[in-house]
Amino acid sequence: MIGTEAFPDLLSTFSTKYAVSNKNRTTNLILAANKINGTVLMPGETFSYNKVVGARTISAGYKEAPIYVQGKVVDGLGGGICQVTSTLYNAVVYANLEIVQRTNHQFIPSYVTASRDATVVYGSIDFQFKNNRNYPIKLVCSVSGGIANFKIFGLKQEDDCQVEISSYETGRTSTAIYSEAYKILKRDGKIIGSQLLSKDTYKRH
Repeated sequence: MIGTEAFPDLLSTFSTKYAVSNKNRTTNLILAANKINGTVLMPGETFSYNKVVGARTISAGYKEAPIYVQGKVVDGLGGGICQVTSTLYNAVVYANLEIVQRTNHQFIPSYVTASRDATVVYGSIDFQFKNNRNYPIKLVCSVSGGIANFKIFGLKQEDDCQVEISSYETGRTSTAIYSEAYKILKRDGKIIGSQLLSKDTYKRH
C-alpha cells in the first residue's frame, strides 16, 4: 500500500556470486529471492526469513541441491537458499539494522567469508532482524546472471552512520576454524563506535 516515494534513499546494498550452471540451485535462489523482493517493514517490525519465504517444498517449486547435514554435503530440497539469507544479512548489517537472530553454517560457505554468513533451516533455525529506524524500509532482491543482490531502501536520517564490517579468523585447530566479526560505525570518516556481531566456530572440510 505504500508508494515508492516513501523509500527515496538507498540505505545499503550487498551482492554475492553464484554458479549459473547449477540450474537446481539457481532455481532455489530465485524462488527465495522472489518471496522476499518488495517486502516492506514498518518501524519496530521484525522480519522472519522462514515466515516470509515459507516451507521449502516440491509443491513450492524447490529443487534438490547440495546442503550441509551433520557435517556432510548431501542433496536436499531447497539447497542453496542460505546464500540469499547470507546476502540479506550483510545488507542488513550495512543498513545498521538490529539483528535479532542469526546462526552461522557448519562450514564456511564459498560465497562469503567467515562470520559473514547466515544459515536457515525451516522449522528450527531462522534469520530475523528488526527495523529499528524511524521510517519504513523496503527490501529489493534480484538473482540474475550469477549475481544475487539485495538493496534496502528507506529514508535517510541525520543521525545515520557509515557502516563497515571487520571479520577475521581468530584461530584454527585440526577440526575447527574460529572467527569473529565486528560492525564499525563511522561519521564523517571518524570511528564513533564498534559492536561485536558474532563469534563463530566452523568445521574444517
